[in-house]
Amino acid sequence: MRKIFLTLGLASTLLLLSDELKIDTTHSSVAFSTKHLLVSNVKGDFKQFAGKIDFDWQSKMLKKLEGEIDIASIDTNNQKRDDHLRSADFFDVAKNPKAYFKMTKQSGNQIFGTLTLAGVSKDVVFQIEMSDTATHPKTKKKIIGFEITGEINRKDFGIGKNVLDSMIKDKIKIIINLEASQL
Repeated sequence: MRKIFLTLGLASTLLLLSDELKIDTTHSSVAFSTKHLLVSNVKGDFKQFAGKIDFDWQSKMLKKLEGEIDIASIDTNNQKRDDHLRSADFFDVAKNPKAYFKMTKQSGNQIFGTLTLAGVSKDVVFQIEMSDTATHPKTKKKIIGFEITGEINRKDFGIGKNVLDSMIKDKIKIIINLEASQL
């Protein structure tokens, strides 16, 4: 009987240390930048995205990170360019409306996972920085911030493969800022 209570107590403690978190999309962003004509930065973001996070508060490690982006929500502050990016020349939103990321592991300040973009899946490595934890003043729940950065090669995903190399740089910088709280 004592072993059962000890086991239940340990299991309860472990469950309290790891939480599924809710992403606050109002205070989060999924952005990118690249060079146009190899001289000027073009920046943009995706307005519609969602994800799942399981976080271990004690070790400050992600147990799970999954994300989904609505590619049609791309916004570079230029409607003509956004429409072109949605076309078959780039993301081909009609065939591939979503992008997905699924983390496989975290090691220190790196996260490893699979990115599916324009129907192509590739293993990627991103850097992650975590903020200090805080308590939300209204909800009284724990909150934390994550900044995820890295680069991908657009050609690895077949994005803009027929665009002249001098028009757009192959490397695309990814900058993801997430604010998340306990459920």
